Amino acid sequence: MAGKEPKKLAIIYILKVLEKHSDHAHRFSQQQLIGLVHEEYGMLLDRKTIKHNLSKLLEAGFPLEYEERTRTNVRGDKEIILTNWYYRHEHKWDDSELQVMIDSLLFSNYLPPKQCRDLVKKIAELGDGDTRKRLAGTYNTVHQRPVNRSLFYTIYILSEAIFDKKQVGFRYSDYDTDFKLHPRLNDDDTERRYTISPYKLVSLNGRYYLLGSCAEHEGISHFRVDRITDIDILKTAARSVRSVKGYENGIDLGVYISEHPNMWGGEVSKCTFRCRRYMMNDIVDWFGSSANIRVIENDMIEVRVRVSEDSMYHWAVQYADCVEVLSPGSLRAKVADTLREAAERYK
Repeated sequence: MAGKEPKKLAIIYILKVLEKHSDHAHRFSQQQLIGLVHEEYGMLLDRKTIKHNLSKLLEAGFPLEYEERTRTNVRGDKEIILTNWYYRHEHKWDDSELQVMIDSLLFSNYLPPKQCRDLVKKIAELGDGDTRKRLAGTYNTVHQRPVNRSLFYTIYILSEAIFDKKQVGFRYSDYDTDFKLHPRLNDDDTERRYTISPYKLVSLNGRYYLLGSCAEHEGISHFRVDRITDIDILKTAARSVRSVKGYENGIDLGVYISEHPNMWGGEVSKCTFRCRRYMMNDIVDWFGSSANIRVIENDMIEVRVRVSEDSMYHWAVQYADCVEVLSPGSLRAKVADTLREAAERYK
């Protein structure tokens, strides 16, 4: 009985070598499969055993592919043989999909270098052998960035708190000239601790944000996740987002991001500005397709958007050479004051 036992494993060994070594670009004849099984598991099979077990695997529904070929045997008769076998990896990622995921990590601004490299390596392992080799060179392209080693722990805690509808407590930090995080302070110079009802985690413009509410401010507040430290889940139930003014129906992330394109807070209102038509790429990038556009004379356009006034203010200052805010009047005056002060500094 013991002598026959290894032969019962033949079908498993054949399946494992196909799954490990083959794909659409790497196919094997039955003779090559004999060699692979012997090399990997030390079991020497004959053609009859290989053919029989391949048929059984097909009958069982395993995703194996092959080609039919006609050949003339030693007796001069024509026969059909099955060759070029491979395992169809139904859940394999496409190379371009893996590249997009890796690039999004490499050019994020919140992942520490080591954690970024580890993630990139794991994603590359989802591809076939050729893909892994091609992507291997990207591991060293991670640019230098400040380190918050507790980042993944913070994300885990926030995800748990959001799911359990619990508040979180944490310190919120800023970078100083030593490129290290330093907690924000209270008026008496003690380290400030925030208590937040967390609602959503959002990745935007290469940065990771927490959306939540706190007792000190109305509306939704934003926090950079990579600047959160010393986080804990509290026993206190989180405040319902539907109790926050303006969010009675919850947070629609698509709408929210279009109204807060650079994650500045402030009251959301209707803003109107005028600019050159060539600015359409930037308008779509920042405000999406919800912007209302009216073409006017001299290749100019008038744009109406619902947006946070703080976001609109910073955006208008950024593009001050080609954007003119028309309304609301208070925002127009604020932009004008900022530009006058800037002009004075450059005299």
